[in-house]
Amino acid sequence: MRAPLLLAGLLWSLATAAMDAPTTPPAETRQPVDLERELRAAWQAGGEIALSAAPDGALRAGRRTTPPADAAEERARRAEHFALARKLNLVTQPRVVPFALPLSEAQIELLERFALTDAGAVWFREVADDTLRLLNKGYLEYDAARWRAHLDSGPRPRLSELISGRLSEAGQFAQDAAVFRIYAYEGAGSMAAAASVRMGNSGFRCQFQISGEAVDPFAILSHEFGHSRYGDPWSAGLPLGEARTVARYENPVRMRNGYPPRLVYYLRIAPGRTAASTKDPLLARLLAWREAPAPNAAELAPVQGLYCECPEAPTLRDCLAGPSVAALQDCELRWVAVRVAEPESDDPLPPTSLPTTP
Repeated sequence: MRAPLLLAGLLWSLATAAMDAPTTPPAETRQPVDLERELRAAWQAGGEIALSAAPDGALRAGRRTTPPADAAEERARRAEHFALARKLNLVTQPRVVPFALPLSEAQIELLERFALTDAGAVWFREVADDTLRLLNKGYLEYDAARWRAHLDSGPRPRLSELISGRLSEAGQFAQDAAVFRIYAYEGAGSMAAAASVRMGNSGFRCQFQISGEAVDPFAILSHEFGHSRYGDPWSAGLPLGEARTVARYENPVRMRNGYPPRLVYYLRIAPGRTAASTKDPLLARLLAWREAPAPNAAELAPVQGLYCECPEAPTLRDCLAGPSVAALQDCELRWVAVRVAEPESDDPLPPTSLPTTP
């Protein structure tokens, strides 16, 4: 009888020690995600979210410094991050902004599956850290009565059960309370901005339009997060920026999921776009491909090709090959093929710790 009692006491002591482990709030400033490094780590979701009371009793949150005990605990942390995002970051109701459409159930399910993968866990951990920052500044509305009940020895709630998903009065008037949003739009594929990821209601294609390579939806989502404030928000829509995003944030996920890496990124050029519409010197030079002097080898070093659409031919043609540029005056540059850098490390990434399928 004594041995079981000793074992129970030991387990209680370990559980109490884990509960009392030091907690730290998220850093004041974000650091760009190094996805390859994060994927090589044993776990991706970060420390368990721990709740505490400020001197006035207000809810505050940080993370414990202890790693998860096993895969089940890691999965629980990933699930809590997605539960927080579902409350605060996912647009599920019509909004005043007309192009921010509510996500469909299929899109939400895809995001949840992504959040439970290793790469998705990294991105949603960063989103959750923003939620902790907002909470600790007093910018989020939460169930104060339930929190007080816990302080009076009531059951311990999860943060996702306490927040309402709305900004507090202080948050509504704060200049630094920019909530990251994930929403839908009419169209196919996905897009991103510094404070948002957007998913087309038509879904993802099975193959990329120009290269014909297979599409990995999880890698595409990681690519878009790479364009956000959690990666490099200045990279979107620029030839070298897109190529770097594929190398840093998309190919590591493709290779982890059994897809070959993309070696070329095809940047679509919006019709009528001119050199005056961009401050990127390479893109400006490419948009002015008709103008003399013609782009030289040094300028085109990272570029594999320029593809034009001409009125008399329905198929794309190489803008710089064949007939003279003068003969292509009615043609419009529609795609720029940019070479993607090789992975920074030759060591293969470890297999995903929590396998899921797109």
